[in-house]
Amino acid sequence: MRNLLIVEDEIIIAEGIKGYLEQNGYSAKIATTGKQAIDFLKTQGFDAVVCDINLQEEINGIELVKKHHRQEQHGPVVFLTAYSNSEIMESAENLFPYAYIIKPFYNKQVLTTLNLAIANTQHDKASSLSKKQEHLAEQLSRRETEILEQLALGKTNKEIGESLFISKHTVDTHIRNIKEKLGLHKKGELIKFVLLNNAG
Repeated sequence: MRNLLIVEDEIIIAEGIKGYLEQNGYSAKIATTGKQAIDFLKTQGFDAVVCDINLQEEINGIELVKKHHRQEQHGPVVFLTAYSNSEIMESAENLFPYAYIIKPFYNKQVLTTLNLAIANTQHDKASSLSKKQEHLAEQLSRRETEILEQLALGKTNKEIGESLFISKHTVDTHIRNIKEKLGLHKKGELIKFVLLNNAG
């Protein structure tokens, strides 16, 4: 179940989006005012946010997203707007939203856009993590990589030492250094790292 925040001051539109999306794998909360939206964004995490640009109050959707939205906590943003003038679009573009949907729209259009936004965001995160892990793996020496490979095979530190013709104490030291370099703390995390990166 994907969690969604809908920021829309027209309750009929908000309820229409909510009802349709909840039939298609989403759980949605509605904020009809900027204050409600800020409260949700400060206290909860979401997979995506659908936000109307014109909220007919002191803070508009663009300012709301700029001040209170956090990509890692709230997911991608899809703006709704009844306006398509270049000034509004330029202001919104500076926040790098996933998309705009111009009113009037079909609920199916919102669903399709959200599914793509979330899928692409997750792909980007996975790609970024993979690159970070590759960079970390490059910091390991050949011996450290060999020890990681042996760990992934389920060998104890003593067995690794015997296999590589080094003492258990030396293996212990290498593993401490590996953990420090990779920022990992448990043997299970080291094994997962090897499996994800095919070390060696």
